[in-house]
Amino acid sequence: MRIRTLPVYSRLAEETAVPPEVQARLPEGWRLSQHQVETYTALTKGNADVIFNTAMTGDGKSLAGQLPALIRGCDWPMMAMYPTNELIRDQRQQLALTMKAWNASLYCDEEPLTSERLNNLLEAGDYTQRSEALLGVLQTNDVLLTNPDIFHYIMEQFYIAGHDAPDRIAGRLAQRFSQLTFDEFHIFDIPQVISVLNALLFIDEIRSTAHPHRYLFLSATPGELMLEYLHRSGLEVCEIQGAYCHSEARPDPAQWRQILHAATVDFPPEPRVEVWIEEHLDDTLLPFFLERRPSAKGAIIVNSVAAAKRLVAQLKPLLAAHQLTVEENTGATSPARRKDSYAADVLIGTSTVDVGVDFQINFLLFESRDGGTFLQRLGRLGRHNGYTRDEQFYPFRDFVAYAVTPSWVRETLFEGKDGVPRLLEPEAMMNREQFNAAIREAYPLPARFDAYARLWGELQTVKIMSGLSNATVREQYKEIRPRLQQRYEATFGIRLHAAWGRYKDLRARQKVLLEEAEAFRGGSYFSCCLIDETEQGANRFKCVNLFLVAAHAELQSLDEETFYAEVARAGLTRRLFERQEPLAFYRLYGWREDREEVKLRLNRDIRGWGAEQFGRAQALKGFQIDTQLPGLPTLNHRLERRELPALLCLGFHPLELKRRLRLPLLFAVFSFTSCDGVAGCVAFGREALLLEARLQVTKIDCGGGAMVF
Repeated sequence: MRIRTLPVYSRLAEETAVPPEVQARLPEGWRLSQHQVETYTALTKGNADVIFNTAMTGDGKSLAGQLPALIRGCDWPMMAMYPTNELIRDQRQQLALTMKAWNASLYCDEEPLTSERLNNLLEAGDYTQRSEALLGVLQTNDVLLTNPDIFHYIMEQFYIAGHDAPDRIAGRLAQRFSQLTFDEFHIFDIPQVISVLNALLFIDEIRSTAHPHRYLFLSATPGELMLEYLHRSGLEVCEIQGAYCHSEARPDPAQWRQILHAATVDFPPEPRVEVWIEEHLDDTLLPFFLERRPSAKGAIIVNSVAAAKRLVAQLKPLLAAHQLTVEENTGATSPARRKDSYAADVLIGTSTVDVGVDFQINFLLFESRDGGTFLQRLGRLGRHNGYTRDEQFYPFRDFVAYAVTPSWVRETLFEGKDGVPRLLEPEAMMNREQFNAAIREAYPLPARFDAYARLWGELQTVKIMSGLSNATVREQYKEIRPRLQQRYEATFGIRLHAAWGRYKDLRARQKVLLEEAEAFRGGSYFSCCLIDETEQGANRFKCVNLFLVAAHAELQSLDEETFYAEVARAGLTRRLFERQEPLAFYRLYGWREDREEVKLRLNRDIRGWGAEQFGRAQALKGFQIDTQLPGLPTLNHRLERRELPALLCLGFHPLELKRRLRLPLLFAVFSFTSCDGVAGCVAFGREALLLEARLQVTKIDCGGGAMVF
């Protein structure tokens, strides 16, 4: 099955609509899109607090958000946040080129603000405390690029040393930056939405009327729950959309700029990308590159690190025989290899590259977890006329995608299902907006976790309010606290007096649950350290998720001191790995083709437990890995003593539970068996908290003789 998408053109702004100060600084030959001018105006002259720019991929949303800083310089300091470090690096390179083109007088550190950067500043002796390092970075940058994780921990008052006032860094951030930009924020779920709105409401309450703040979200359509919260928050919101022309005939270039090329999208019947490669390496993939050489460049994006690793091992020697290069880009890939991957003929990656990263490719093979992932990945294709290598430009002549989807998605799209007509006509030519709408409709709506704010999100809010009640700042915030509490309660539908009592109880009795609720993306409880023999030098040393390697990797067990001795010989610092609290140490040699299911054992008798101990997150000890794995006794000795946020649900296989609750494909749920033979599912960490919220509105019996409502 195949369809063709039409080229996409973005509406250019009329010259009379461009503010004079922007027109005066506009680089020679540049024209701005209509949505970019509207975004600049909303940020600098409008009344809205929160601006959503939902322009299409490739239409210059990043530049739209940068315009006030480019024009006003240090008078408009900006903090921009990106969900992945790979996207931060990509945006830093793009920003350097943009500042040069606009002759902008802005200071922006070469190295973005990440946890690794903070670690390096401390290791170098530049600062003795994290709080001081953060203040130094905040004060010296006119444009600061970072991730929302660090923003969260600043605003939740984590980076506090000694007798510092709880608001020391959060208050400085709030006063320092005129604009906060959140890029690709739609990929996050309700815990992150609550975190950001907690921060924005706090900043809104303490801001000076002479120092307005603007909060810009650059992403696909904002989630329903976020809009509901914003509507109740008292923040004024506006949405800016792009204006587009979809046409085979090129429209007037004085009014329209091309942002996406026409593309052919194939929907093959193979269930996975790896199977497609086996079937079509010789008749499709290789001919595409050889027939178009050198005007061909591609990407393969898969759902798992293991699949990407296996494909690299398989394709690298096969394509090298034809003088074609293959490189990987995953969360388990060293920074040096990730950088090299963009220059390769074929990049093989995972979700590290499908969010916002700018590709110069004309071939794309991908699989997806859901409708949003499908559109994110397809959006990497058709953004450029060609690519440059060794100062030589190579133009693309066509753009082709192969979208590997589940059979029921293809059936819904091309045949219709349950009496509903098909959404796409085979071989049809259509515009991107129609096509995107069909893809979203074909995939089921993802589960909502509405109860999360009341169950767990309120604890983030309590932490902020607790800090503002600290003796060092209590008087300063005595008028703000009641107003802020009222806004928090109205926004999230919570009652902070009751939440405060629960906060104190969890801190005293189940601190691991409280720490999980307070984290931005959740804690990491199953880290292991690797010496990856597929890498070189210091890049061999990594910390990764234990379940990933247990299911897919060829491993040799290492004792702890052997690992750290090799770390020292490589010139690395032991503390960088100890911070991850690893459960095991391995030497990794490669990746298996077959996946090993990871099962767990709970070293406790639970047959007599009541209903209150199932379907609810709790702090539990006694888990062991029940899978063939080197060094298992030592690993399990460490693991069973570790207290974990966990939720037990009896009587279901993980796949069945996820289907019943409409949980995301990669939602981490595992099989377990107790000492007394009781079997079921277990979720850990953030998934445990989210699963409890989902079970609050779903009639599923998780055990103990009672239904959970």
